[in-house]
Amino acid sequence: MLKTALAIFVFVGLSLLALGVVYLTRVEFMPYHSEAIQTAWSDLNSNYQGLILGGLKAFGGSALMAGFAIVFMAVASLRKSVRPFIVLLPTVATGSWSLLFYATYTVQTSTPGNPPLLLVGLVVAMSVVASTLLVLSQRTKSA
Repeated sequence: MLKTALAIFVFVGLSLLALGVVYLTRVEFMPYHSEAIQTAWSDLNSNYQGLILGGLKAFGGSALMAGFAIVFMAVASLRKSVRPFIVLLPTVATGSWSLLFYATYTVQTSTPGNPPLLLVGLVVAMSVVASTLLVLSQRTKSA
């Protein structure tokens, strides 16, 4: 059960790492951002482009670091003990993806944009499953 939980956490972390790389390397916003504000990137003046790119880079950097932390904790738990990360690993994984879900949901419900809400929700669910398995693996171990 522990190895399954940690494998799911590695996937969750790698997904966040990949998302971070995508956003850090963007030179313009995503297509659903264009749908959301109903404006093409090229129609924005350079000040707005700079501001939006700054936000994308901030999100990308945060996602990259959170993903790295999740993968690090999961791999370290495979090699040694999960005890140091028993609270932090589920909190960072589920918390990061839940906040991303909230932001994605806000775009979905407040704009005409069509962000990947279902995909983000799926990763939140995976984080919850991994967290549950992690806790259960420790309960059966100490019982």
